[in-house]
Amino acid sequence: MSHSITARPANVPEPGTVDVLFVTYGGGHCRMVIPVAQELEARGIKTCVFALTLAIPPVRDSGLDWFGYSNLPQAQDPHVQSMGKELSKGFPTDGPVAIEETVAYMGLNYRDLELTHGAEAAEALYAESGRFKFHPYHIMLETLELIRPKVVVATNSPRSERAAIEAASHLDIPALCMIDMFAIQEKEWIKEPGYGTKVSVLNEWVRDMLIENGRPAGDIHITGNPAFDQLQTDEVRAKGQALRTDRGWGQEGRTTLLYASAPESPTDPYTGEPADMELPLKVENELKAIVAANEELELVIRRHPSEDQTVALAPRVHQSTMADDIDVLLHAVDIVAVTCSTVGFQGYLAGRDVLSVECSVVSRDAPYGAFGISRAAMTIGDIDAVLRDILETPGDAKDTRRSPAGQEISDLIEQLLPQQRQA
Repeated sequence: MSHSITARPANVPEPGTVDVLFVTYGGGHCRMVIPVAQELEARGIKTCVFALTLAIPPVRDSGLDWFGYSNLPQAQDPHVQSMGKELSKGFPTDGPVAIEETVAYMGLNYRDLELTHGAEAAEALYAESGRFKFHPYHIMLETLELIRPKVVVATNSPRSERAAIEAASHLDIPALCMIDMFAIQEKEWIKEPGYGTKVSVLNEWVRDMLIENGRPAGDIHITGNPAFDQLQTDEVRAKGQALRTDRGWGQEGRTTLLYASAPESPTDPYTGEPADMELPLKVENELKAIVAANEELELVIRRHPSEDQTVALAPRVHQSTMADDIDVLLHAVDIVAVTCSTVGFQGYLAGRDVLSVECSVVSRDAPYGAFGISRAAMTIGDIDAVLRDILETPGDAKDTRRSPAGQEISDLIEQLLPQQRQA
């Protein structure tokens, strides 16, 4: 595949010049989108990415054409600017997202709330739930009418991505929803016939769940997740073994346990249930205590980039930083421990035993134990016993490799393009 890796400035495309418009948030969502967009570009299909907030740095650096909320003409509306600046107070001004983008995101989404519910109701809704009430359907309609793409693609994230697919359906633009994981909550809208043209899913379990909830079977395609494609390559496996040797892990028969922590959301984004914000550190401390008591174990701690990176090390307690490629790292360890991080599923794909601590407010969204992906500890107090069970009866080696999801999804998108574009 050949494509430019030169970072590009933001640019809202001219009407009718884009074959496929992607809409994506950051994190795992844009990691799904970028390889698919690059594959389509390599096939001569013109793409552009509507990059939302934290998606901007990786999309910009990927060499793909892109734009953000701040590049939309409506972003300069005085009311949007005024509300955006007011609602952005307290947001960091030196983070990865420029303050101008935050102002535009907050102002345009609040404008949409007013257009949908009226000024008084919008104020009450925002006071109740903040940006969790955002659903920018009007701005997505206006954007699609402005750009006129032939196909729209988004992941299963709520708010902007959901609104983009709904707007595409309203305008009779073919749309694909790419589901990253299990869609436990998101199935409530993805199950509806007419929510996009096609849905790509991780595995048979997600497909069957959507069918049971009313989505026509013909709409659903099992493709896997393109964010995980690199994890399956022989090159990454070899790099993992080299990293293990370089760090001196696994010596003297020790078992290397990776803990990939993830911060708790203050509340469950769907139910409002409050979280235990100290849970990630409590799990880390419990694992440290278990390792201290068992010289046959060693612990590698990898904190989420939004967490404090100062880790108190100890004998047989190491740190992995963001400089370590997560795909490579997973092939350098023996067991992966998580609360709700997608690293748990990545560990499963890498053939590692997975221990999931399922007492997070969002554990119901990634019930790894119920899916057979992990062995679950339902409380912190259960971790020691579950870990002992894994050590005594490790899982059978498994080959989870399949054809690259990025290529399969690109094939699916090509099928959605008008016939004259495919010719």
